[in-house]
Amino acid sequence: MSNLFFPDSELPLEVLEPGKVSRKIRARGGSLMMVEVFFSTGGEGYEHRHVHEQTCYCLSGEFIFNIEGKTTTLRAGDSVYIPASALHGTTCVAEGRLLDVFTPQREDFLKS
Repeated sequence: MSNLFFPDSELPLEVLEPGKVSRKIRARGGSLMMVEVFFSTGGEGYEHRHVHEQTCYCLSGEFIFNIEGKTTTLRAGDSVYIPASALHGTTCVAEGRLLDVFTPQREDFLKS
């Protein structure tokens, strides 16, 4: 794998919560990182905050998102912007996948 191309077959799947949530770092470089997150129904991205700006695109499924006390439902084709340091979280109500983009990169997602 080069620093420019990221074939799916070479990307490890990281299990975050067995049977509920897993992720693949899809591509990264410079100050950007793209991550696909796989959710089973009932899986949660627990409320948290980080210094990174984030966009999130719903590839499939249905999710309830809470960002700084504002709640909405995301379905395939919907997206959100999460400002740096905003408290946010999601609950999957129908199995699906999210595509997250972060700037700067989430160094905490990288294995040493």
